[in-house]
Amino acid sequence: MCQTSCFKISQAAFGYFIVLLGGIGILAACNREPAQKQPSMKTPLSNEVLIKFKPGVPEDSVRAFASRLGLEHIRDLREIGVRVFRTTSRFTAEQVLSACQSDACVEYAEPNSTVKIPEKN
Repeated sequence: MCQTSCFKISQAAFGYFIVLLGGIGILAACNREPAQKQPSMKTPLSNEVLIKFKPGVPEDSVRAFASRLGLEHIRDLREIGVRVFRTTSRFTAEQVLSACQSDACVEYAEPNSTVKIPEKN
């Protein structure tokens, strides 16, 4: 009987020991110096926007929207249902994005950006 109760006590002690080690590990991680912030690897293309229209929006409505904002259609990203447009001198990308936010036909819009994958050190 003593062996069984001694074994239960040692199991409990072992469990507390593991929890204690985990807590020490978390505290050690929290006390480290913050890592140097990496420079942004995302570079916006100042004259291009990505626009996803809501499902079922007719093509003539898309063309009218683009014409009203002076957008030039560049290509479609069919896999994700997004269209890439280039702004003209009539409106900036920021103005186009603002117009997209208030249009009921647009699901979302964002600036087109190139992303550079950092090299391993």
